[in-house]
Amino acid sequence: MSSCAVCGEPTKNKCSNCNQSFYCSEEHQKKHWKVHKINCRPFKVEHSNELGRYLVATRSIKAFEIILKEAPLICTPSQVTSPVCLGCLNGIEPSDYIECDKCGWPLCGIECKSKAEHQAECEFTVKRGSKVSVKQFTNPHPLYQCMGTVRCLLLSQRDPDKWEKFLELESLEKQRRGSIQWKADLESIGKFIPRFFKTVDFNEDLIMKTIGILQINGHEVPSTDPPHVAIFSNASFLEHSCCPNLAKSFTKNGNLILWAPKPIKKNTHLSICYSDAVWGTAERQQHLMHTKLFKCTCPRCLDVTEFGTNYDAFRCIDTNCVGVILPSSLKEWNSKWSCSTCGNKADLSFIKDILEKAGKDFGAMSKTVENCIKYTQHYQKWLTSKHFYICQAKLQLVQAIGTDPKELMIVPENKLNLKLEYVKELIDLYEKLAPCEVRMLGTLCFELHSAIAEHTRRVALQTTLSPKNMLEESLLYVDKCINYLQNESDLFVEGHILKQARINRDALRMVLIM
Repeated sequence: MSSCAVCGEPTKNKCSNCNQSFYCSEEHQKKHWKVHKINCRPFKVEHSNELGRYLVATRSIKAFEIILKEAPLICTPSQVTSPVCLGCLNGIEPSDYIECDKCGWPLCGIECKSKAEHQAECEFTVKRGSKVSVKQFTNPHPLYQCMGTVRCLLLSQRDPDKWEKFLELESLEKQRRGSIQWKADLESIGKFIPRFFKTVDFNEDLIMKTIGILQINGHEVPSTDPPHVAIFSNASFLEHSCCPNLAKSFTKNGNLILWAPKPIKKNTHLSICYSDAVWGTAERQQHLMHTKLFKCTCPRCLDVTEFGTNYDAFRCIDTNCVGVILPSSLKEWNSKWSCSTCGNKADLSFIKDILEKAGKDFGAMSKTVENCIKYTQHYQKWLTSKHFYICQAKLQLVQAIGTDPKELMIVPENKLNLKLEYVKELIDLYEKLAPCEVRMLGTLCFELHSAIAEHTRRVALQTTLSPKNMLEESLLYVDKCINYLQNESDLFVEGHILKQARINRDALRMVLIM
């Protein structure tokens, strides 16, 4: 028995959404809703010495269920960016901008001059006694390195409540202190802000802590061009996993939507991926250590086969062996690699040399269909068919073969078949490996739906057989596309794909019932 949140009477009845608040009657639940709705979410905050604060599901969460919609505490320019408007955070066009008549910061228009975020920075800049001067707009600008930190620091003066929530977030200042990145930030931001803005409002320790909070908790938000960085209070408690159970989507105004692509059991830790789930293990580990200062030990990272996909594996150097070469464990990633079947050992310098060449060649090549085919054929001499570099080339190839419906109609049969083969392979792979990469998976499902529909059209022209089974398969994948992209705004390409997918789904359903 627990106590009613309104009257304190013993009761077993609880809120079905969050499982955390108890009520003796429906009347008391309705009475308490204005207070309770702020925290009525299917998760709670827990704490451990190892993880700090983290989120745990308080009930079973269904597939596609939204668990949190959250507005940002603050939005800032990226630390490395070409000049952006400090009102709307969109890029500045060199031929179409204004300078704030008070502080000199470039803005995209007069309407951005009065926005609250700029007002605080404008007043802060005016106090230095002279305007800023920004004349170069095509490359990362050094002045903008500090503006995200400045904007966060100014919260202490313009919004103390948000500032208090901001300071609750992890900065990892002790771990960061003395690192190469910390020293660089100290010179370019920590010492620069007091000197450039001629201020004593913020001491060096507070500035460095603010930088840490921003870097550790920042989310890249694509609702502006270029993307900006936002800090979210509740979402900052989510732990990392390279096989997370929550997907992120963003609204037009930059609010965050967290939702579950697959069912989540009660008491499960809720997670997102702080890195890029499509990268290989070594690349993810390096990025996490550099940006978040920890080594990942999630189930995917601890399994060198990456759930049996061999996403990082090499082919055995013995041409008569069908085994794959992998490190013996995560600890041996930079030392001991051997074949899982015959035990043949591979020299680490050979592994690194192939990976370096594969990465350079992929980055440098023009992503045409022919080049992608040549790349996969060449590097599959050493890499498995599902190695992350091979899969990157297949992704590019799939997108290059008739993405537009009119182009797809004239694609040669052999290339259409290649698209069908690769896109099915990629969907199967990433649904197992990275099921929360919903924008990529949704786009791939639409590509497959379109390719199957085109293949069905060609078959129907050549035979009297009913293409019903093929149409049903096409409908299956357009439905999956809609499920993956259902929270995407039409501000993004994926939002437009979602609109077209819904049109195509309805048309297919009509055809199938005729």
